[in-house]
Amino acid sequence: MFEGKRILTVDDSLTIRAFLQRLLTERGAVVDAAVTGEEALAYCRLGRKYDLIILDLLLPDTDGIEILRQIRATDDESAIVMLTGMGGVKSAITAVQHGADGYIEKHDLNVGGDHAEFFYALGQALQRRAGLVAQKQLHQVRADFYSMVTHDMRNPAAAAVMILNLLLEDYADSLTPAQLELITMASDASRKLLSLINDYLDFAKIEAGYLKLDCQNADLRTMVEAGLKLGRMQAQSKNQTVTVDLPASPVYVYVDVERIKQVIDNLMSNAVKYTPDGGQITVQLRPEGKFAVLRVSDTGQGISKAQMEVLFTKYHRLPGETARRIQGTGLGLFIVKQTVEAHGGTVAAESEGLPGKGSTFIVKLPLAQIL
Repeated sequence: MFEGKRILTVDDSLTIRAFLQRLLTERGAVVDAAVTGEEALAYCRLGRKYDLIILDLLLPDTDGIEILRQIRATDDESAIVMLTGMGGVKSAITAVQHGADGYIEKHDLNVGGDHAEFFYALGQALQRRAGLVAQKQLHQVRADFYSMVTHDMRNPAAAAVMILNLLLEDYADSLTPAQLELITMASDASRKLLSLINDYLDFAKIEAGYLKLDCQNADLRTMVEAGLKLGRMQAQSKNQTVTVDLPASPVYVYVDVERIKQVIDNLMSNAVKYTPDGGQITVQLRPEGKFAVLRVSDTGQGISKAQMEVLFTKYHRLPGETARRIQGTGLGLFIVKQTVEAHGGTVAAESEGLPGKGSTFIVKLPLAQIL
């Protein structure tokens, strides 16, 4: 297990350094030794990659936990095992909470002739870190795959939506009723496909931790109006009434405009989906204190208290016969929450949980400081 492994030992005791070096080199490891925390960091800054770092909790220039934090800031692949003296177990556990893979008490180094427990502990630490690294790599591969596939699919889907919309807007009068019906069905299907692709693409970015925002000062009223265009079309197909209540003056927020439009579109789309034919949807925007507050209300099936607790988690779908007939990824509200919080805002929902009473989604975004 240790043949060819590169190991760094960090301890101010010459006896322990010599002991560890002999023990590990006998197993085929390549060992570097540091006396202080700064010397250990210098080894790491040289670009050397260590399979294992054995780090003393008490060093002459600093404590081992601080060195652990600094190493973990740039290196999450090396296994790190803490060495602790008598009574240092509590600190060692704290070190594990900060990214160490285990700890060994120094008095155990002299127990037994074969040091089996010592090598077993090191082996467990190496296996644990290898598992974490593999899990991270798998997670990254999955996110990259989602991103690649959905990105390649989004462009043709968006083109289909645009072309079909142009046909409906510019040539509807020249189409037969049967042709108009078929193109309308194709337009609805392509919009659903594009929505699914966008959900998976945003989800991949969020999961991979690289959801980037291109922020600017913008009037939230304009975003609401733009975001409601598709929602109004969807509502018309179900004979729903959409009421929009916007303030007369601009409501400036510092946001990624396209991302916030997606949030509005998502909330509006959900309101239409979960509200029966002939229902009512209300969209209201108000500046309140230091926040712009957007409320999207409907007269749909409502949300129970139990469902409210998991509403914004990924892959969550509302239960019930009505909800089962509604297509979607179950990622929409998760993406809404992550996007709004990335802007320093909050999102919440209110509902009595009764059919016909519906629900209200409330988005709060910090108002921009306009000089």
